[in-house]
Amino acid sequence: MLDKKWEINLTKIEEGVFRTMNGNADEMIAIGRVIKAGFPCSRVDVTNAKYDAIVDIGGSKKLLRIQIKGTGVNSINFTGGYRSGQQISREAPSRVYKYTNKDCDLIVGIDTNNGECYIIPIDDIQQWGNSKSLSKLEKYKENWQILIDMAKDVGTLKDSLTNLEGYL
Repeated sequence: MLDKKWEINLTKIEEGVFRTMNGNADEMIAIGRVIKAGFPCSRVDVTNAKYDAIVDIGGSKKLLRIQIKGTGVNSINFTGGYRSGQQISREAPSRVYKYTNKDCDLIVGIDTNNGECYIIPIDDIQQWGNSKSLSKLEKYKENWQILIDMAKDVGTLKDSLTNLEGYL
């Protein structure tokens, strides 16, 4: 998409504060990218929710839950529950977990350096470890067809259930 990296933290905001701001920016940029791809998408403003946005995939009357994962280190992490900063007790038990389909329907990874998006159905990550290199995620990079296909699959499932109603 872009060979040039975006300018980041030109004002030299303290690292911990900027990390939070940059994560929020990644979420907003990813949501904008989903919208530009033609899908109505909204941010979920609930602290500690297991997904960051919802997307209307059209026609099926179903909203998909999106977990947005920003990265600047050439891999996407598929876990949540991390806490960082000076205020966090290091003696507290870990709350880290890997996302599943109970948490969200897909992960949108966004390269914080240039805005490239990786559209990854949540079921695909279950066979992987807790993270994966961007170079091994090329088939998901800017592959908005995945959302279109998910919309078709949901429509097919809905049609199948509607057809079954006559037999129940």
